[in-house]
Amino acid sequence: MDIMYIDGALLTRMFKQGTFELNSNKGLVDSLNVFPVPDGDTGTNMSLTMNAALAEILKDEHASADKAAKAVSKGSLMGARGNSGVILSQIFRGFAKGCEGKEKLSSIDLALAFKEASDTAYKAVMKPVEGTILTVIRKTADKAMEYTEEEAPIHDLLKVLIKTANDTLDKTPEYLKVLKQAGVVDAGGKGLVCILDGFYNAVTGKEAADHELEAHMAAKSTGSAQAEFNTDDIKFSYCTEFIVRGGKPDNMPLKEKIESLGDSMVFVEDDDLIKIHIHTNNPGVALESALEFGELLNIKIENMKEQHSTILQTEDTAGTAEQSGEPKPYGFISVAMGGGIAEIFRDLGVDYVIEGGQTMNPSTEDIVKAINSVQGDAVFILPNNSNIILAAQQAQRIVDRPVYVIPCKSIPQGISSMLSFDPSADAEDNYNEMMNAVSAVKTVQITYSVRDTLFDDKEIKKDDILVVSEGEIFAVGQDLHEVTLSSLDEIIDEDSEIMTIYYGEDVKKEQAEALAEELEEKYEDLEVEVYSGGQPLYYYICSIE
Repeated sequence: MDIMYIDGALLTRMFKQGTFELNSNKGLVDSLNVFPVPDGDTGTNMSLTMNAALAEILKDEHASADKAAKAVSKGSLMGARGNSGVILSQIFRGFAKGCEGKEKLSSIDLALAFKEASDTAYKAVMKPVEGTILTVIRKTADKAMEYTEEEAPIHDLLKVLIKTANDTLDKTPEYLKVLKQAGVVDAGGKGLVCILDGFYNAVTGKEAADHELEAHMAAKSTGSAQAEFNTDDIKFSYCTEFIVRGGKPDNMPLKEKIESLGDSMVFVEDDDLIKIHIHTNNPGVALESALEFGELLNIKIENMKEQHSTILQTEDTAGTAEQSGEPKPYGFISVAMGGGIAEIFRDLGVDYVIEGGQTMNPSTEDIVKAINSVQGDAVFILPNNSNIILAAQQAQRIVDRPVYVIPCKSIPQGISSMLSFDPSADAEDNYNEMMNAVSAVKTVQITYSVRDTLFDDKEIKKDDILVVSEGEIFAVGQDLHEVTLSSLDEIIDEDSEIMTIYYGEDVKKEQAEALAEELEEKYEDLEVEVYSGGQPLYYYICSIE
């Protein structure tokens, strides 16, 4: 029997089946990521975005295609994760625009909705890249527009569009050299084809049973890291921060004195200002020592054991509780993974740390909740990952509040931008200064390969050590210490003054300190600092300034 129209019920079934097909092929889509680092999660992000869209559409029975499409748009918008998820949400947003005011969709309506989907997705991306999901949806929409003169059965149109989508997907390596070199097609484009296959199966009656769909949608909940943390492990109880104005020609004696009082020290000199942070049991001694060097500003001392209890009390209500406390001009949100790195951001003044990063990108809704949970007339967001920037920008557009997204792509860039913040300056000036700080720091990350591949003329085997510098694979090796040291030797230059090493959960403190000692012995003018980042997946994250 020919299906000539799509009503709300059928459109709901199409999205259910599209979600099922994508969830079923999530691992395959993930495996197509060209960059072989352990954060290739295009399939996972698209799947989570689809699950959020489906959850929203299933809240009610939708008689009209218009209302069903709007529900999908809303759900995917808030549930979007990663760049692929955000682009997918924009495709559905455009699709919903094309369905406005329509009780049911003819093949012509469906074709026009695909065209609107393509146009909206392209407009949402500042620099569209061909050979990606954008190319697949554009070519598919262009083919759809050839069928707008006469109505046809829906399944016939979908069959043509799926063939076009698959043909375009097969040609994505012709657009992008990295795809051709790795011998794969675009991951996001493959995810979109899976969704379209699901649409067709729903229209033709080849649907999965509800219990199969529910099994694929089952999500593993994660508990709070704070809930597992024992305050007895806190060796130094008082988080102490202040600024010294004045200083001396040589501030090294102050740095050595402060460092001897505790751990997690941050000591940054900027013209006549010194920013100091230390975890200590003797904050008074730290302040008295600093007074010998200049005037004290912005003093903040917090009992971390008490602070931990407060975090546990507020975690369950984050994003829903009304804001309380004294108003303040600025609020800060950072994405971070690893207890040490999260603590560093809090020490630098970040109000809300979203746990996330590699393999765990927060959704737009997660970021919106964070924005609604912090004080501040204006809010600054540090995504600290290139795959989270679009979701942060999408959240920025949703909320009715001044929000500034600093497009930092790494943890060192985020930390550098926070260190450049001036509480006495206005939001625009701070935004510009933080942007400048992002561009002034080099990031080097050491991780491992998750698959065999050929990338940028480098033959890479699974579990090889990878050195990633400024978003590119700089070196490949088998010995962690050797490949890290030799790579840093090439990256450090005569302008390098300070290097900070954040070691991950799979690296011992002694290993990191040995690396730092070798670097300081070789480069007399280079100051190397070592901090426990506790991050998973990445052995070292290094900043060079």
